[in-house]
Amino acid sequence: MTFTLPPTIILGTHSVGDSIVDPETSHFDAEQDVQALLDGFYGRGYNHLDTARDYSPNLPGASESRLGRAKGASRFTLHTKVHSADPGDHLPTKLKLSIDQSLEDLQTPTVETMFLHFPDRHTPFEETIKAMDTALKRGKFKRYGLSNYSATEVQRVLDICERHGYRKPGVYEGHYNAIVRGAEKELFPLLRKHDMAFYAYSPAAGGLFSGHTASSGRWKRDNFLGNVYTYLYRKPPVRIAAATILELAENHGINGHAAALRWTAFHSNLDGKHGDAVIFGVSKMEQLHETLDALEAGPLPEDLAVAINSIYNTVEGAEPPYHL
Repeated sequence: MTFTLPPTIILGTHSVGDSIVDPETSHFDAEQDVQALLDGFYGRGYNHLDTARDYSPNLPGASESRLGRAKGASRFTLHTKVHSADPGDHLPTKLKLSIDQSLEDLQTPTVETMFLHFPDRHTPFEETIKAMDTALKRGKFKRYGLSNYSATEVQRVLDICERHGYRKPGVYEGHYNAIVRGAEKELFPLLRKHDMAFYAYSPAAGGLFSGHTASSGRWKRDNFLGNVYTYLYRKPPVRIAAATILELAENHGINGHAAALRWTAFHSNLDGKHGDAVIFGVSKMEQLHETLDALEAGPLPEDLAVAINSIYNTVEGAEPPYHL
């Protein structure tokens, strides 16, 4: 797999939030800490942020409000997501409220992308997409996207848009890394056909390839995110594959986490010519710079990239899904 242009690098801000309400996931709370995070990312030459109404988990809007107070919209391109945690959240009235609250908290009249964070399968997709099209025409965002939808559901949305003359979604955000590659067969061909970009979250599987999951808050079972990651990556073939990638990388003098990041950015189906992007998150400032250092190192040695690529054959069918 080769790319024409490298993908855009986006900082995910799930870790920006209320550290009292969500101590295991919110690591940047105080104004000076949030500002330092944004300054560090911007200072390295990057200007895209990803957030969501449902960050942090127990206090929706906590991430957006902190980004707003840090004047994030003044120098960053913002991508956020509507509240999608409960059945009925994509009803038109609730969508409008979520969108307006996001813009108010982010302190901006519009954002680049407004994602439907998860499918609301209790609300007719026709109602949801009509509401998004209306908000788009009112200038609330420049485009909308889908996140965590199956390929079949993406096709349903596209069919609705065709049928009613609505603007199609311009981007999909999904789970993608060296051992989560189900989207390559099911989803990528559909996205390319309809000129939709792919934004990859969890490009290094939340640190799985580092070999240090036992000490990471992201993998602890006492918080929502930890339970999700532990469940998704629980199967033995997946754990064995991750350990193999770690060993291969270390034999090349590269840590496993960096190798996984670089594989996703430079050796996967992602291609900047389609507007594709990699979204990564951090829990401390040193991780920000370590991650950017890894990505800026560029493609992996060819033999390592080929070896990592082939490991997927050992987990295909047992890997976590690209959608929820």
